Amino acid sequence: MTRWAPPVLLIVALLGGVVLAFATRGEPLTPRPAPLREARALPAEGAGSAVVELSADARTHPTAALVREQLQAHYDAINARDWAAWADTVAPERSAALPEEDFAAAYATTRDGTIRIDRIDDLPGRRVLVRVRFVSTQSLDAAPEAARSERVCWRSSLPMSGEPPRIEQTGAGSSLPTPC
Repeated sequence: MTRWAPPVLLIVALLGGVVLAFATRGEPLTPRPAPLREARALPAEGAGSAVVELSADARTHPTAALVREQLQAHYDAINARDWAAWADTVAPERSAALPEEDFAAAYATTRDGTIRIDRIDDLPGRRVLVRVRFVSTQSLDAAPEAARSERVCWRSSLPMSGEPPRIEQTGAGSSLPTPC
């Protein structure tokens, strides 16, 4: 090997690194995770299946199975118009804020389906924030003001805590409706 070979190899390696860095614009060469919003077709009509699904991202969270089980019970209770079963899926202050008579009126014509947990994030205090979307059908007069339609697509951010995890009281803006 000539005395110039090591410096030439070093220069070639450096130039290769500069070209690679410019080509990737500083992004790592490791595979990227799948997008958080995997494609999902809406049913042609109605609310769709009432089975709660987990996205690939949500499945990786340690509480995924418990959260899914609770949300399955939650939506099953809404679809069955069963306030007592629904109250078992929410924090006591949430069920106190929606007594049985009000629950019956609010969900009298509701059917929820196409339910998907997109993401589960940790919150302080051993709590989680669950990003879920679903389709609801209801009579037009029971539709939310922001989305006057008999079929509404919802995106909700639900804080949950406890064992089993229960949906905490939420505020305005935690669920966003759009006609679908």
